[in-house]
Amino acid sequence: MTTYRQLTIWDVLDELSESPATSTLAPMWECLDAELENLPLEAQLSTAALAFSQIADILKSRAEVLLQDTRDGLRPAVGDRNSLLGPIVSTDLFAGLVRTTMHLDLDDLIEPETPQTFKPHGPHQFSHSTKEGDSIVAPVEKANVLAMLDEVTTLEDVRNLASDEDVEKWHSAIARYSSRQGG
Repeated sequence: MTTYRQLTIWDVLDELSESPATSTLAPMWECLDAELENLPLEAQLSTAALAFSQIADILKSRAEVLLQDTRDGLRPAVGDRNSLLGPIVSTDLFAGLVRTTMHLDLDDLIEPETPQTFKPHGPHQFSHSTKEGDSIVAPVEKANVLAMLDEVTTLEDVRNLASDEDVEKWHSAIARYSSRQGG
């Protein structure tokens, strides 16, 4: 018959101490929570202090291993010691420390496209009366237009040019022309 025994926090910490560089601390946190759950407050503080001390030692050992690996990876080869570019670092040194690719899916953040609905145009009804022959539209020579544009040099000139227009007159003229053309 096989018997099972529950690992204590101390068993887990001893196991983690044997290979600090490759061990994960997740099981240790679960075991520590279970260990502290039924203890009185003073015993919880004492046990947690001892556990945190051992965890700090494990993390220190892990850091030393990583630093040693880093130092070993940065040692230049015999021919590279006088290189102006510095030591040649193996990419294996950064394996697991550097993210090379990343995929971010934002599809859930994009709102669905709303369908466009357009109403058909009906006939236009203009309220202005039209008289035959009162058009203000007249052909203008290209040279006259270019001469007028040469005089426009500042933003103020542009404003003045636009403010000289009588929009209502243009509106009336276009409406009369459209009604005569059957539009």
